[in-house]
Amino acid sequence: MFSLLTLNLHTYQQHPRHNCFETMHLHEREVHIIAEAVAQQGIDAICFQEVGEYRYDPITQPYGEAPSNMAFRICRRLREWGHWFHIHQDWSHIGFRNWREGTAILSRHPLRHNYSAYVSHDCGKDNYMSRNVTLSCIDLPRFGLLHLANVHLSWAHHGFHQEYEQLKWLIGSRYHFGVRGDLMVGDFNAPAGEQAYHQIVGNSEYVDQYHELHPQRFYEPTFRGQIDGWRHSPPRRIDYIFKRKGQPLRVREMTPIFNDEFYPAVSDHFGYLARFELF
Repeated sequence: MFSLLTLNLHTYQQHPRHNCFETMHLHEREVHIIAEAVAQQGIDAICFQEVGEYRYDPITQPYGEAPSNMAFRICRRLREWGHWFHIHQDWSHIGFRNWREGTAILSRHPLRHNYSAYVSHDCGKDNYMSRNVTLSCIDLPRFGLLHLANVHLSWAHHGFHQEYEQLKWLIGSRYHFGVRGDLMVGDFNAPAGEQAYHQIVGNSEYVDQYHELHPQRFYEPTFRGQIDGWRHSPPRRIDYIFKRKGQPLRVREMTPIFNDEFYPAVSDHFGYLARFELF
């Protein structure tokens, strides 16, 4: 079995303060809860979106090893507890005034062919609508390479359709690595059942893994209340794991997590914990 967590981290906005260092300190609660869940559940890989890093920290090589980086804080905590994770990150733009905002892939197994690229037309770091995605191949024992595309895409009226086509091209360009499985993961800003969602699943190339397991819960939201980007909308399902059809892995479990029922809330989004059988 292979287990995967996806979660939008909300770019240090759970406890926003004027003093950014106080903000980071207050998010120690979220670091601990997330790391504890990963350790207790034996999660193999993680896709984080809206990963915050203080904009005035020096940019490290590889990116994301600044002490303020939320994903690296979680990774470091897990390593301190004896859970070694590899990590690959990049950032898209400045978000919420003070934070580099990006995506991160973490894995207990080696990461191969790490890459990141913009899928949006605008690649400006100062434009909050620019979208950079992280991609990697997890080298799984007795399976081979499982390709992950970790994404945070725009809304339908702000570029989703073009970004998704660019994402598909990017993934296809990496199949020569000998990929055996292909998952697209993250915050797609594409509400279940609407046009952007159907662009993904309409030709049956990719399958919505939550819908495959829970068809009766098709519209079950991945956030509650009104959140950034959806202030004038009821809660929707906008976070997903999509699997390319016909590949040798099958979803056996997909459970909402960090929803105050299965672990405390740590973001304005819930996460998903999925477990796959590999063939």
